[in-house]
Amino acid sequence: MITLSIDVTKLDKTRFKAITRKNGEKALFCDLILIDSQSDYGDYMVKQSVTKEDREAGLQLPILGNAKNVQVGDKKPVKANSAPARAKDDDGSDIPF
Repeated sequence: MITLSIDVTKLDKTRFKAITRKNGEKALFCDLILIDSQSDYGDYMVKQSVTKEDREAGLQLPILGNAKNVQVGDKKPVKANSAPARAKDDDGSDIPF
């Protein structure tokens, strides 16, 4: 499970998306991204997403907070970008042939 904590006062409200659900109910969405950071603050930093055009123009939105992998029950947290362990051959090497 990933938990996150953000400073909502830093959100760019002009980037929120307003939609109307099929039942007529209004909803307001904010797209967030997690960037692998592995720092003292957490496993990820949380930022508001930007469009491709904004990225190409060099727009940088502030860091809103952080997120962490946490253990739930007997499951261990999965680290971002972790490669699966490779099996060892009979001679102890990790060469696949």
